[in-house]
Amino acid sequence: MRGWILVCLLALTIVAPRPVFAIQAKAAAMRRKIAGTVKDALGRPVSDVAVHLQTASGKTAAATSTDKNGAFAFRDVAPRLYAIITSKPGFETSTQIVDARSASPPPLTISMASKRPLTLSVVSKRLPARNALSAETGSSVYRFSSRAIEQLPQGSNTPLSRVLIQAPGVSQDVYGQGQEQIHIHGMNGGGIQYRINGIWLPEPVTSFGEIFSPRFVSSVNLVTGFQPAQFGYHNEGVIDIHTRQGCESPGGSVEYYGGQRATIQPSFEYGGCSGRLSYYLSGFYLQDDLGVQSPTPTPDPIHDRTTQGQGFGYFSYLLTPTTRLSLIAGSSVNYFQIPGQPNLPPQYALSGISTAPPSDNLDESQFEQNYYGILALQGSIGPNLNYQLAYFSRYYSLGFTPDPVGDLIYNGIAANIFHSGFVNGLQEDTAYHLGRYNTLMAGLYISGEVIELDDHARVFPLNSIGMPETVPINVVDNTNADAFLYGVYLQDEWHPTEKLRITAGVRWDLMDAFVRQHQFSPRFGLVYQLTPSTTLHAGYARYFQVPPFSSVLLKTVDTFANTTGASSVTSGNQRVKAEDDNFFDAGFTQELPLGLDASVESWFLLAHNKLDLAQYGSTYIFAPLNYRNGRGWGVDFSLTRDVGRLSTYANFSYVVLQAKDISAGQFLADDPAEIAYVAKHWIPLDDDQEFTASYGVSYLWRGFLLTVDGIWGSGYRAGFANSQTLSPIWEVDMGLARSLTLPRVGKVRARVSVLNVFDHPYEIRNGTGIGVFAPAFGPRRALYAGIRLPLPGVSQSTPLSP
Repeated sequence: MRGWILVCLLALTIVAPRPVFAIQAKAAAMRRKIAGTVKDALGRPVSDVAVHLQTASGKTAAATSTDKNGAFAFRDVAPRLYAIITSKPGFETSTQIVDARSASPPPLTISMASKRPLTLSVVSKRLPARNALSAETGSSVYRFSSRAIEQLPQGSNTPLSRVLIQAPGVSQDVYGQGQEQIHIHGMNGGGIQYRINGIWLPEPVTSFGEIFSPRFVSSVNLVTGFQPAQFGYHNEGVIDIHTRQGCESPGGSVEYYGGQRATIQPSFEYGGCSGRLSYYLSGFYLQDDLGVQSPTPTPDPIHDRTTQGQGFGYFSYLLTPTTRLSLIAGSSVNYFQIPGQPNLPPQYALSGISTAPPSDNLDESQFEQNYYGILALQGSIGPNLNYQLAYFSRYYSLGFTPDPVGDLIYNGIAANIFHSGFVNGLQEDTAYHLGRYNTLMAGLYISGEVIELDDHARVFPLNSIGMPETVPINVVDNTNADAFLYGVYLQDEWHPTEKLRITAGVRWDLMDAFVRQHQFSPRFGLVYQLTPSTTLHAGYARYFQVPPFSSVLLKTVDTFANTTGASSVTSGNQRVKAEDDNFFDAGFTQELPLGLDASVESWFLLAHNKLDLAQYGSTYIFAPLNYRNGRGWGVDFSLTRDVGRLSTYANFSYVVLQAKDISAGQFLADDPAEIAYVAKHWIPLDDDQEFTASYGVSYLWRGFLLTVDGIWGSGYRAGFANSQTLSPIWEVDMGLARSLTLPRVGKVRARVSVLNVFDHPYEIRNGTGIGVFAPAFGPRRALYAGIRLPLPGVSQSTPLSP
């Protein structure tokens, strides 16, 4: 009996658990797996997306993130209804309902809408170095991020021109701080192109003040060397500016910066994001006593005050996940007093004036206005096609007011000059990806400009023996004209192998202005990845560079005949033409140990109708002339390092730029002997410094940013036919900045800057050379300080949020 009980107990222990295991097995069988992939609107996987699984009550049941392929998975999920919520900075939060009650829930595909326009990049992954190749073009690119600008001694208070002279091959000029007051490889034909978010904005060349400020810059790239077919009309260099956006960094700041030379510079910036709308605003006001470089080495020039104001706004609205409408608007209004040269002898007698005023006390001034707007539609159609269509408009004016008495006595002419232009146009760019290895690009450009050139001058007439009278007369030299540009391009980027990239294209351009010209311009570039750390490149381009329409002077020679306003050169051609270039370049980039990046870029130029800008007499207005032939060659070397707390760079350039035979605008040279000499001899251009260098170091130490930068140049040209060289130019600047977080205030940043630390008085011009009539010296030592206070950001809201 006892044996049977034991057998039954054993049977129960074996049999009884079976229903329990069966229940557990059934429950396990009812658990579900929810898996899927997160992609953007173009079908590309999005990694590092936060994925939350929520129940109907709003409780988070599980959380994970997507891998590099955009994939995610939740295992052992109870069978019920869930909401899957995905979020990532830069994308709209997405919610999708999933029914896990079915036996096998199908894999999900979740699409997230970007807060920025989704464009299939035509570029490969860019190198992080400052001195790198543009992967999309094969051009040489020197990059300034907003962080790099903050590491300069003046930070974001640095004028854009002084930011750019820290790049290889870029040198400063003498008049004001405007971004046109620079030269790239010694060229000065008005050929620098400025782009905002990929859209070319035509602008004048004679602006002394800033039009674009580093404050609203997210990044600025200097593109030199070979340029593909998408770049036209101005090819000395391309300044590619990408603006800040409110969704990326909501909030803002106010800053007060000032110091010696009576400098006062308050500024602000503010951005935000509300639903599909992103906005960013910035502006500044500046006044100081060093508006234009002094004609003497004195630290405090007489009559050199400037007041400047600038505003900028960027607005964008996401129409669809792949389409964005954006508006860019900006303005700058600048006033400059013109400092006079001391101790000049009077040249003319003016009736009624017995004693001439001192030559350094003349009351000349210049007033500039610039207003621009860009309306752009950017987007993608499917995974292979992206486009940008932009309408742009710009008005600018430049007015020079003379000293009505002093200019007559010292120069024989008091010219009241007004130049203005109103330009409107369309730009369209399209890229289509033919598989992995080919990208076709095509586009067009159309613009029309209404130009007004007014010159109302008082001059002395010449008597029968060529001597000036003492009673001035009025001479009116007005021109109204229209200027049109039309251009189309087609190019292909081909990757025949993983290491080789070929860019081939062609442009056709038509200029219908003071002359009518057209040109086909082929472009061909190669980039070869020799090793993982070495990249070789070479290219050929034909360029069609148009003159600055607002500065061309047509009737001047005939209008001022037999007066003291006439040029010494009264013959020649006044129809300035577009420049025709054949440009070759080759170079390499190299990643070195210790985080160093090196680049070497060599180039050679052959030009026909070489453009150059010359000073118009005693005014500070410049006009273009043509040399029949031009040639140039040079090498840029750059070494950078940006690792951890230390950032350094050093650049060195060698440039030779020559021209021969002035074929248009001869009156601007104002010396018959020079005209005759140049007709038969190659001469260096006046803006060519044979050697230039720039360097900088910044180091973050215990919260303090220590920064030093400097420039050096072998000297500008001077003398008869630019045959002489002035003394070398050099300047060292230093800065110290510190950020502190204060209660109830936030992050406060203070900065101290010293420009020209060693107070070195260097001469930029001595008033001689072709088209140069005024001396100029670099700024002397000055101390500045500033403080930046934060503004709170508006909390983001998105209509797609759960």
